[in-house]
Amino acid sequence: MDKMTDDELRAFREQKVTELKHRAHEVRSEQVAEGAIYPRMFFCTVYYTPKESGFTAERGFDATPITAPGLHGRTYPRDFLLAVKKEGFGRINEPVDGRNYIRWMNANRYAFADAPVGRRGEMLVPRRSCAISSRNKFLRQHARLKIRSQTVNEETGSDEWFVCDTGPGLHPLQIDLYWGEDEPRGAIGRQRARPRGTWMEYAFEVEVVAKH
Repeated sequence: MDKMTDDELRAFREQKVTELKHRAHEVRSEQVAEGAIYPRMFFCTVYYTPKESGFTAERGFDATPITAPGLHGRTYPRDFLLAVKKEGFGRINEPVDGRNYIRWMNANRYAFADAPVGRRGEMLVPRRSCAISSRNKFLRQHARLKIRSQTVNEETGSDEWFVCDTGPGLHPLQIDLYWGEDEPRGAIGRQRARPRGTWMEYAFEVEVVAKH
C-alpha cells in the first residue's frame, strides 16, 4: 500500500470496505470461553498525538505562526494546528501553565490540556487504547479487544486493546488504534496523518475477540 498513490489507496480502501460490509451481513459472531469472535469483518487504522517539534519549514510544512480562539494569543505552526484539529490533541514544545498539550474543542476553538484523553475522559495509552465508530453495531465502549492481525501485531507490538474513544467520522467497521505521541512522517499527502514510527496505514480483515 505504501507504493500506491493517494487516489489508488482510496480506491483500494473503498473496495476492501465494501467487501467487509458484505461479510458483516453474512457472518455471525462465535461465542467462546474468551468472548465473542468476529471473523475478518473489521479493519484497523492508526491515529496519534502529533508533536509540534515535527512541523518545521525545513521538513516542508507550513510553519507560519498563527493563533486561534482558545490559545490566548499564543502562536503555533499553521500545519500543526491543522493536525491537532484532525487528531484531537497535540504535544506543544513549551508547556502553558503546566499543560503540555492543546486539544481541538469541536467548536472552532482550541484549549490547553494536561493529557490526551478519550471521549469520556480516560487517558489514552499508546498501543493499548483504541476508538470505534459511534455507529458500530457489534462492539461497545470500554470493551476489551484481542486483535489478531499480523500487520497490527508486528507494527504496534500489541494484540490487546481497550475501547475508550469514539469517533463520529469513523466507519462502523473501523477500529482506530492509538499509536501515541510522534512527529508526522512527512508533509506531503497522507504522510501528514501518519506517525513517523510506523508504516501502517490499514490492516484489513482482522479477527477481533471482544472479551467478556
